Amino acid sequence: MSNAINSFLVAKVRAGKSDRYLRTMKNSLTKFARGRSGLLLDDVTVEAVERWLDDSDWNGTTRRGYLRDVRTLYNFAVRRGMTVNNAPSAVELPDRSASAIGIHTPAEARAVLECARKMDLNLCRAMAVRYFAGLRSSECDRLTEDCIRADTGYIEVTAGNAKTRRRRLIEISETLRAWLALGGILPLGNSGQRMSALVKASGVPWPNNATRHSFVSYSAALHGAKDTALRAGHSEDMLFQHYRALVTKADAEAFWAIRPA
Repeated sequence: MSNAINSFLVAKVRAGKSDRYLRTMKNSLTKFARGRSGLLLDDVTVEAVERWLDDSDWNGTTRRGYLRDVRTLYNFAVRRGMTVNNAPSAVELPDRSASAIGIHTPAEARAVLECARKMDLNLCRAMAVRYFAGLRSSECDRLTEDCIRADTGYIEVTAGNAKTRRRRLIEISETLRAWLALGGILPLGNSGQRMSALVKASGVPWPNNATRHSFVSYSAALHGAKDTALRAGHSEDMLFQHYRALVTKADAEAFWAIRPA
């Protein structure tokens, strides 16, 4: 299986697929191969694929995406004569779950930021950008200081760094400016390990995409959906379906009033 995955990824590189596509596929296929890398593709059964999906704590949308990625691998392998078995194609696509959007309260966001500040100003800078500019974690990981343009009042997310591959400019709010003034340098190296340490040290529960969901929810409550969708880099429909939690205007005002202690 490992050889088939490597061949698949090499072929996609040659085909000019984007870095984001390659990272996504590598992530999905690595999860699928874990514990079965020594097996042949022909050895994998429908039941094994179903168990792999069922034994996880992924929501329906994530499970659906992973299964589609594995199907893509198998379709490639069949075309290349690597296997005649296409077990994933016989597995039903899971329904998309309507899981609740998880956000941080203003008090929780403040606790995270102050904890990050004590731990490391670079980490604090990254968290401020994620909370108050709405960058995805992957976008923040690739953000460099030359893209934080305090003189013009905008953060630039380049097309190469954006998930959607579309350049966007995000206004630096007074809240974000106050946190950026503390210092620190981006990009943040070893972000995964440092984030894990921050979550543990802060003691704040961490729903999936908590910082981005918080930004979108509080921004929409205060600035409206259209403005927020432009800042976040997706459509208004996508905002309402996947990113926005219902918050009060008072909560939004409290969020945007968070300043360094």
